[in-house]
Amino acid sequence: MKRKISLYVRSILTLVHIAFVKILNISGFTSAAVQDFSLTTRISVNEKGIISLKKHIHTRRNVTFESDGGMIEIGEGCFFNNGCMVVSKEHIKIGKNTSFGPNVLVYDHDHNIHSAEDIHDSGFVTSPVVIGDNVWIGANSVILRGSVIGSGCVIGAGSVIKGTYPPDSVIIQKRSNEVMERNHRERRDVQEVD
Repeated sequence: MKRKISLYVRSILTLVHIAFVKILNISGFTSAAVQDFSLTTRISVNEKGIISLKKHIHTRRNVTFESDGGMIEIGEGCFFNNGCMVVSKEHIKIGKNTSFGPNVLVYDHDHNIHSAEDIHDSGFVTSPVVIGDNVWIGANSVILRGSVIGSGCVIGAGSVIKGTYPPDSVIIQKRSNEVMERNHRERRDVQEVD
């Protein structure tokens, strides 16, 4: 009973949150009324950006959806764990029933490091990101611009993804650890010279 009451209260608060975001971003934000957002979910639409959310999207704490002139489309039934960020300057499309582990970052842009300008003023290079249906993305992964992840893929925790991955792929980035013995030298006292 207590769980049901909690779910109803969260649903009402989510509806209020969505209405408030809609009022602030009249033309750039659309969402189904049925969502399950944490109260700390941040939705931001800037510079004629668009965010479109299908129904039954679930977010945990500190999730950010930010359209900075780009378009974000999120399919029905997606789950975003704590600390996820989806930031668009061009176009990010996420299919239905896709799940994101904690602290997953999705960006469709990079800084233009080849510009003659200072890095802060260099602008951005953009390419769309497409993530298919029923994808699982492990904790602390980063999805970079131009990535296409097919439906049914599983991405291992801590992966940095850039490129095209066919449906039903398992992507694990293996890293080798180098373990060395620590050099135990005697500590030398340094005398100050006047």
